[in-house]
Amino acid sequence: MSALAEWQRRFAAALRTPDAAPDAAPMDDGAAELGRPAGLDVYRNNVRQSLIEALATAFPHTRTLLGPRYFAAAAGDYARDHLPREPRLSHYGAGFADFLDDLPPLAGYRYASDVCRLERARLDVGPAAEAPVLDATRLAEHPDPARLCVTPRPATRRVRCRFAVGALWQRLERSEAPGESVAAGEEDWLAVRRGEQVLLTPVDAVTAALYGRLRAPRDTALGDALAAVAEAHGETAAGEALGTLLGLGALCERHAAPDDDEPNEEAAP
Repeated sequence: MSALAEWQRRFAAALRTPDAAPDAAPMDDGAAELGRPAGLDVYRNNVRQSLIEALATAFPHTRTLLGPRYFAAAAGDYARDHLPREPRLSHYGAGFADFLDDLPPLAGYRYASDVCRLERARLDVGPAAEAPVLDATRLAEHPDPARLCVTPRPATRRVRCRFAVGALWQRLERSEAPGESVAAGEEDWLAVRRGEQVLLTPVDAVTAALYGRLRAPRDTALGDALAAVAEAHGETAAGEALGTLLGLGALCERHAAPDDDEPNEEAAP
């Protein structure tokens, strides 16, 4: 490791953990000193404050639920132990919802973490890659739709909430008072970007299951995914789930699935 890289490593450690900051003695390899403790405190506070502000910008609804003072305290604790791994602060805070889950004072307000995850999903799909939307017309025109390899568009995310936060989310979107506490009850949501707009929509469990099947890393033919979901939930529900995903613009075509009925050249005699 070069002298500069080692100095940068030690400086970052000193910013993250005050107790890790060494005294002002020069490094053995002749690199510059890290600086006086008072000077490091200035840097440390500036970094911490900038990260708190980044989290407040990323999660305004979560901040509303927790209140500005508690949010700032929680964000400060998160920032202390989770420095950014890349220069773009737009990606910062990916683990903030999980961090909130572990805070004892929020034991009775776990729905705040669900709201935080919805906000994170909206942020994530914003800069995601674009892909042509697979719609019902394109599907109907295909000679063998069941053989199509279909996958969720990159600009989509599924969020599993543990509380029924739909009404709460709508109030927050309208800048209204959050209201009373939220009842427990799992909800699935899809975040979908269409053009420059990101829509967050609650979906039923069957739609979420089909989305998950199609998001599998291996190529999955649409017919196979529908058959698996239909086996668990019925053909009617599986068909309605496909209609929901098509209507939301959540799917795109990957490529044609291999035809299992034709012999593979390597297997041919």
